[in-house]
Amino acid sequence: MKPKPTDSTRPKIFQSPAAAAAAASVTAAYALAKSEKLEFIETDDSNFKGVRENNPVQDFSIEINAIREENKVLVSSVAKVKAENSRVREKIDESMVPTSELSTELHSVQGQLVVERSRCSKPEAQIAELQKRLETSQSIEDEVQQLRRQNSMVDRNMEMAVAQTQGSGGVCRWIAVTPNT
Repeated sequence: MKPKPTDSTRPKIFQSPAAAAAAASVTAAYALAKSEKLEFIETDDSNFKGVRENNPVQDFSIEINAIREENKVLVSSVAKVKAENSRVREKIDESMVPTSELSTELHSVQGQLVVERSRCSKPEAQIAELQKRLETSQSIEDEVQQLRRQNSMVDRNMEMAVAQTQGSGGVCRWIAVTPNT
């Protein structure tokens, strides 16, 4: 086989027909891209990129102006939110001062409450002891009342017995009065 004669005017990369076709399509695409706006799309084949012509001429200035207006609105919204955040932070800071003062006061009052509880525990224990004594004294008082009642019954029985003996004249009188039969 005989080697093909090479054309020295063309670079070595363009000597194959496939390379020449690729170079020609790139050159054509570049020329078209300058004259028209083209949109490159990607297909399923990762090696192939197609060219799609974007026929309607779009006025990007309208879109740019719309985006700028939207940006202005967003910037003003951000400024409003920052101002609101600043006001809220100031309110929080203002409310934190009384809160810290109240917290300090609460700790102080809790300390005083602990002292008062410890001070009151001794009298409460004494009161509980006195209540127990009072309960026992109540039971003792009930027992004394019962004994008084029993004593008064015994006294009444004795008085009745004495009255009967005095009314009947006694044993001696009974014996003395008895007829001698």
